Amino acid sequence: MPKEQRGRQDQDLATSTSSLYRGVHSKQIATGLTDLSQSRWARIGLKAQSKHFVFENLLTHFHVDSFKEAFKALDGSKALGVDGISKSEYGKNLEENLFNLEVKVKNGSYKPKPKREVLIPKANGKTRPIAITCFEDKLVDWVVGKILTQIYEPLFIRNSFGYRPGRSAHKAIEACYYSLFKNQRKNVVEIDFSNFFNTISHRKLMKILGRKISDNKFKGLIGRFMKGGLISHGENIPSEIGTPQGSIMSPILANIYLNEVLDQWFLENYASCNNVIVRYADDAVFFFKKEDDSIRFLQDLALRVGKFGLKLNEDKTRTLILGKDKHNSFNFLGFTFYWGKQQKKKMLKVKTQKEKLVSAFREWDVWIKNIRNRTKLSTIWKLAKSKIVGHFNYYGYAMNNLKLHYFYRKAIQSLFKWLNRRSQKRSYSWDGFKERIRNFPLVEPWESLKLKQLGSNYVY
Repeated sequence: MPKEQRGRQDQDLATSTSSLYRGVHSKQIATGLTDLSQSRWARIGLKAQSKHFVFENLLTHFHVDSFKEAFKALDGSKALGVDGISKSEYGKNLEENLFNLEVKVKNGSYKPKPKREVLIPKANGKTRPIAITCFEDKLVDWVVGKILTQIYEPLFIRNSFGYRPGRSAHKAIEACYYSLFKNQRKNVVEIDFSNFFNTISHRKLMKILGRKISDNKFKGLIGRFMKGGLISHGENIPSEIGTPQGSIMSPILANIYLNEVLDQWFLENYASCNNVIVRYADDAVFFFKKEDDSIRFLQDLALRVGKFGLKLNEDKTRTLILGKDKHNSFNFLGFTFYWGKQQKKKMLKVKTQKEKLVSAFREWDVWIKNIRNRTKLSTIWKLAKSKIVGHFNYYGYAMNNLKLHYFYRKAIQSLFKWLNRRSQKRSYSWDGFKERIRNFPLVEPWESLKLKQLGSNYVY
């Protein structure tokens, strides 16, 4: 197999004859992005175009310039790790700190500090554990994630979405819609993994990485991050399995794992019959022309994921027939897909998932109740507008118009209720409140909203 040679690390972009490479280079010249770091990432991505290329000497990409790029990219307002050092504090001696970090990474003495566990409440009343990393560890984490993204991005399938450049949730919704709207793939399989991020096998992940990366020091660096301790309830718990949620490299590692476990396996065994997979991180749905294929697939899938240490959530994994003559539906990324009437004709539609809508109401009500006496009205109004716009930006499909209206109406009612309870004296009458909304709108006039379209004019 061809391998990356150390002497070629600094090869100039202009020496390549690849049309892809020339495209990247010319674009960088046009935008002024011809600095060394851009060239470095582009070189990795170019070499990754070859399925048989194996990378070595990746630690050469860990140097002061890379860490400076990471330092600039990281948000300084995030929670602090166990060492209590913030971005601003770390930046006081930035050059010295980054130089010392480079030395430690390259001589193998670098070891990430234990992560601090924080439990984030979920809409269903449960909690999601998030691992808070120390700032210096985030710098290394960022560079590792950047390298892995450049190596594996060309290998991922088209219908893999989530934590990828330009592969948003809305793109995944479109891929689902245009796989179904001609009513040719009626047989749907929706799956859900049980505790996915916390059950990824370190050994199997390293074996997958080894097919593209022969640099044992780089893989060892990833291993130290995965096996690093987690401070939970004051106790340092070592990690023998899973990738910590909250880590910068965790999403790309998850995509690498599922690309092997799910995506490539599906394409090899089922896609030849024009069946379709759509995956967003660890959420996935599959569309089949034949019911027998969908049933056989689900049986094979349970065996497949089991070989990689994963398990399906049986309560949320099922097959169904989604046809014009059926009254079935399924949920994906906060939307419900179903067949409904439109001008006396049946058409495929999407709407806000009921559970997500209820959760959005609950969160809004709690928010306005808690903030109503903590800040001035103009600030509350600005924040309320931002929250409504954010909801519309995500759920804003034209065919979801009724649910958007419903959310807006409930939000206004809650706002009116709690602003009138800022003191013992009533602040607004309903007519006075509507007058304020007319003078200070919380959304654009409905007819001018730029709602996203889904329909038969799209060619998939």
